[in-house]
Amino acid sequence: MSLQLITLIAIVVGPVSAVIIQLISERRRVVRDHQAATFRMLVSTRHLPGDPSYSTAINMIPVDFNSVESVMTAHANYIGSITFQPTPENMAAHENNVMTQQTKLVHEIAKHLGYELPETDIQSTAYAAGGFIQRDNLMLRAWEAWPRIADALEREVVKAPTEAVQQPAKPASKSRSAKAKK
Repeated sequence: MSLQLITLIAIVVGPVSAVIIQLISERRRVVRDHQAATFRMLVSTRHLPGDPSYSTAINMIPVDFNSVESVMTAHANYIGSITFQPTPENMAAHENNVMTQQTKLVHEIAKHLGYELPETDIQSTAYAAGGFIQRDNLMLRAWEAWPRIADALEREVVKAPTEAVQQPAKPASKSRSAKAKK
């Protein structure tokens, strides 16, 4: 091969290779950023499964981690545990299994992203402000009360005697002739 041909190949291949490497690097960075965002959302709401952000994080796992087999297996196990309908007799065992599967899921994601987060710390270090928990519990009790309130209001409406709609009395107005007499 001549030196001119090698130089020409280097002139063409060098920049093309640089662009390809940069695109691959950028793609990996974007995927990692999405995975980290999902992980942060999941970790920050793991003790509040009723939080909409928690549901969003759980639903984003198949999108952001679809090529990570260990995370997808842990996700499938967690989904299986939360969709299981326990009986009153096995409710405690079921809740324990859900927590175990959630911990494994968070741990697998942390491990994939390179975070040193021991499984034992995942549940024991979860924090929610006491006031937030009280507010959330109050809101849940209020939501549970709405159907009872609606039923009570409907019963009261049915019990109330139906009264004829009365026309409001017209205020007495003084006529011009009455005013003139005074």
